[in-house]
Amino acid sequence: MAYIEIKNLNFTYPMEKERSLKNINLSLEKNDFLLIAGRSGSGKSTLARAIVGTVPNFYGGTIGGEIKIDGRSLKDMSHKERAQKITMVFQDPEKQLMMNKVHREIAFGLENIGVDERVIKRRVYEALQFSGILNLADRDITSLSGGEKQKVAVASALVYMPDCIILDEPTSQLDPSSAEEMLNITKKINEELGITIIVIEQRVNRWFDTVDSIATMDDGALELFEDKRDFYYNCNKRQFMFMPDYLKFFKNMNFKIMPSNFKDARVKIFNSSLTVKAEDEAAVARGQDDSREILSVKKLNCKYGSKQILKDINFTVEQGEFMAIMGANGAGKSTLLKTVLGLKEYEGIIKLYGEDTAKMDIRHIARHIGYVSQNPNDYLSKDSVYEEVKFTMDNYEIYDEKIVENILKELEIYELKEKNPRDLSGGQRQRVAIASILVLQPDIILLDEPTRGLESGLKYKLGKLLQNLNEKGTSIILVTHDTDFASNFCKRYMVMFNGSIVADGGKKQVLGDGIFYTTSMNKLLRDKDSSIFTLEEALGRCSI
Repeated sequence: MAYIEIKNLNFTYPMEKERSLKNINLSLEKNDFLLIAGRSGSGKSTLARAIVGTVPNFYGGTIGGEIKIDGRSLKDMSHKERAQKITMVFQDPEKQLMMNKVHREIAFGLENIGVDERVIKRRVYEALQFSGILNLADRDITSLSGGEKQKVAVASALVYMPDCIILDEPTSQLDPSSAEEMLNITKKINEELGITIIVIEQRVNRWFDTVDSIATMDDGALELFEDKRDFYYNCNKRQFMFMPDYLKFFKNMNFKIMPSNFKDARVKIFNSSLTVKAEDEAAVARGQDDSREILSVKKLNCKYGSKQILKDINFTVEQGEFMAIMGANGAGKSTLLKTVLGLKEYEGIIKLYGEDTAKMDIRHIARHIGYVSQNPNDYLSKDSVYEEVKFTMDNYEIYDEKIVENILKELEIYELKEKNPRDLSGGQRQRVAIASILVLQPDIILLDEPTRGLESGLKYKLGKLLQNLNEKGTSIILVTHDTDFASNFCKRYMVMFNGSIVADGGKKQVLGDGIFYTTSMNKLLRDKDSSIFTLEEALGRCSI
């Protein structure tokens, strides 16, 4: 008997005509490790909510079909029974952290279901130690980095010792190092404790080698593949986008045998007859010799209380720059963007078109510099997507219906224009936030983690949209952990650690010998040629 069994599951949210889940059938055994991929808004998070029971018990709506956990119908279980069987880690850890201290946060759930106090204390500290965050036990939640908060959320789920944990986009906000730690903790939970894991994730490159099986969702419908090999050989064109880049490379190069993992792929390539054509130096030249400086940052320092966040930051941005800022969580990347925009107090000099921004009105700065934070909910206040985007233009009395509609269509949210943005998926809300800034057509655009929650197809379209704006003269600075996205579109790369800039230059200079801050394709092919960073470059220059 399957541990989790879903039969003919259908669900429709309140006030919606279209079903969000359509005839879902899924069977998982105890200790399985399943990856669910799919486009933004395809129903992945809704399926997870249905399995844990918050759909429809919290969100409302109409549900049909059956979900059984360990042979019992989910609807027959009490809240306590469900919590002990299956728990969920949300995409945004902020949404589930309630207490002021880490150890209190992890104890909170157990206290709610009436676990004995002596059992709680032991469980809390064991969960902390198992998750590698025992040192955080007495820390204030507000003092934690994004990666640390995500680990606390995982420990809060683990403390129940459930039979299954669902993780919704657990690495979407994490730097490469923290994301790797999250993957290793999850793998350890599955392998050592026998807990069934369901991961909903867009960044499949990192998870593919770890999981046992793959499922994809499209427009509310789910297709489960028998295993990774089944997915490799039998996925369709729409599902192909969720294959890791190194496997896309193998399929496109017509290697006869699927590699068993990334290491095996690198070994197979090294021992193959694969040759690499020399790159066209002229094609990768930056070509900005005649550009003018539009932003200058000199001797910039910023503190939060007594803690130094930015330390002697110096850089300039020329018109037409397309720059990625990378670095660990807590390195000061987001603070740098906010400081440039005038949202943080600082010491030093920031000049926009040669004028000191300290003497400018914040409204004047915002007209020239557009900013999208990493939390799309910061922008959502209107009752429809269209009104949300139009509101930004109305503030500056420059409303143009054609511009609004073109941006909505470019970001594939035009069909959602009458929906309440708070009812959208995380990836859809992210695109609404981006649209609300792009319609202003500012001179400089600052984007903090713009690809969060977006699958590869939408990331590519966003990248092309930004590239088009950049070619027309808009300067773009984006904070990102997505080195694959950055390497496809950016021309300049900056790496920050502990509030300081430690690298600043072109792709080869910064990413060429990177350990974390490089791309999967560079790691795959650097033994043959270290100047390849993207799948497109690899397919264009490699032959067998």
